[in-house]
Amino acid sequence: MKYLIFLATMVFSCTSFGQTKEEYYEKASALFDKNDFKKAIVEIDKFLLIDSTDLNSLLLKANVLFKLKDYQNSFNLFTDIIKLYPTNTTALNQRGLLLQTVQEFDAAIEDYTMGLKLTNADSVKRGLYLNRGAAKIGVRNFQGAYDDFIRAYKIDSLDIGILNNLATVCDEVGKGDETLKYLYKILSIDSTFIGAYINIGFKYQEDGDYIKAIQYFSKAIQLKPNEPLAYSNRSFNYLKTGNLKAALADVNKSLLLYPENSFAFKNRALIYIEMRQPNKACSDLSKAIELGFTNMYGQEAEALMAKYCNKKESKL
Repeated sequence: MKYLIFLATMVFSCTSFGQTKEEYYEKASALFDKNDFKKAIVEIDKFLLIDSTDLNSLLLKANVLFKLKDYQNSFNLFTDIIKLYPTNTTALNQRGLLLQTVQEFDAAIEDYTMGLKLTNADSVKRGLYLNRGAAKIGVRNFQGAYDDFIRAYKIDSLDIGILNNLATVCDEVGKGDETLKYLYKILSIDSTFIGAYINIGFKYQEDGDYIKAIQYFSKAIQLKPNEPLAYSNRSFNYLKTGNLKAALADVNKSLLLYPENSFAFKNRALIYIEMRQPNKACSDLSKAIELGFTNMYGQEAEALMAKYCNKKESKL
């Protein structure tokens, strides 16, 4: 699984509030920054009792709800904000990110596209192109994603998020010779950016150089010991080198950190297939499909199900 970057354009600022309102807002913002979302929403609701249409406060509350994984109410509030402020690109971008989170990629693309129609500011367009490109990956429109990332790259050729996302789709559009160029450029800008190490590892994995891939995933883990994608990807490469014990340990660690990762469940199923444990493999394949693997990555999990699970006698 490749490492993608999304840009959240949350613009919270205090402007011409009465003292009481300002205090509520500042306290809510501080609590948001500390990830204390339940207390933050209490304070922002106090503000909204005084001024129910303030843009910044509504955006803050919608983002707090998003962080609390109250996706329906967050979506409803973003929608209300867009009705009140139909030219506000921040609300459209944030609703798009929420829609991506729940795998409603087409709807997210519509929000980003509307945002792009409403702005001429390069800084805003850069983020919207970056996010729309990531959403297009979700519907496997890799050429469209590449085109959006190139548009963002022309605005800012040194932005790490743009370089990283551009590298993730090069192989998919026949430009695999450019992948490492963008990723090594990231490391020349910031040698601590783990996304580049993960994607370099993934590139070597796709090229069949599993030992080198393990080295880059290990570097990512060294920099960030709780990075689930690095463990999941390193697990696959341990599998390919025949180290099933290390492969299983890594994928279990990945799923402990990120239990919604369909790609990791598919990887663990492959390990169980090699370990000749068909029941566990088929359970993981079912879970991968349930979590949206097919929409994101194609038919591999379903093909494995058909081969190993949908017959009375397993081929394991």
